[in-house]
This record gives sequence, C-alpha cells and structure tokens, in this order.
Amino acid sequence: MAEIPEAAVQRAALAAVERVGGGDRLRTDVLASLHSPGRNAQSYPDIVALASLIATVATSGWVVVQDLRNRKAELRRDVLTRRIRIELDGGGTASAAERDAVIEAVVEQIVRETTNNEDGQEDGQEDGQDQSGTGQLP
Repeated sequence: MAEIPEAAVQRAALAAVERVGGGDRLRTDVLASLHSPGRNAQSYPDIVALASLIATVATSGWVVVQDLRNRKAELRRDVLTRRIRIELDGGGTASAAERDAVIEAVVEQIVRETTNNEDGQEDGQEDGQDQSGTGQLP
C-alpha cells in the first residue's frame, strides 16, 4: 500500500482549522493530535475534540485517496466525501455543521493536492508554497 503523504494530511487538517474559524489554540491542538494521537488533554475538551475530529478527517481522507488509487478506481469528490463520512464513527462532541465543514475543507484541500499532483507537483509540497489550485474532482 502506498504511504500516506504526511505533509498533505497536515495541510488538509490546517485547511479545516481555518474553515471552522479556529485560532492558534486549535491549530496547535490539531498539529499535536496529528503527531501524537494518543495524547490525553484534560483542558479545553471541546477544542481537543474538534482538533481530534480534524486530524481524523484529514488522515481518513488521504487513506481513502490511497485506497481508491490502489484499486485504480475513479477519484470523485462525492465518493471521497461519502467515504470519509462512513469512516467517522458518529461519536464525538462536534456538531453536524462542524463535522460537515471539516469534511468539506479536507475534501477541497485533497482536490487541490491531487490536482496539483496531476500537474506535476508532488503530494509532499512544503508548507508555505502556493497551494491555490482550484482543480475539482469530477
């Protein structure tokens, strides 16, 4: 199985932070959650729950992309969105609106990543590089 592009997962997660209007604390919690998923935070449970959701959705999104690529299946926006929703266990404290905003932000970032990749750029682009691609999955 192909390796999940960690930098792309991080960019998708941070795009979701921006989409839900998260500040520096949420950004920090998301990054911490991505790099040490077993951490236990007692303070700010709502922020930690949202950070965990964002990290989970970003990772799940790229797992789905890799699975579709491995099966040589067509990578479509609606399929990606639906598969991410199925991957979520439905638990957690995030509202449906927050969950949907996170999923949409992650899917949009994955679209940028995969479109840029088709244009000759690597999934592992460094942070800070222009990622303004507006490509769409069919």
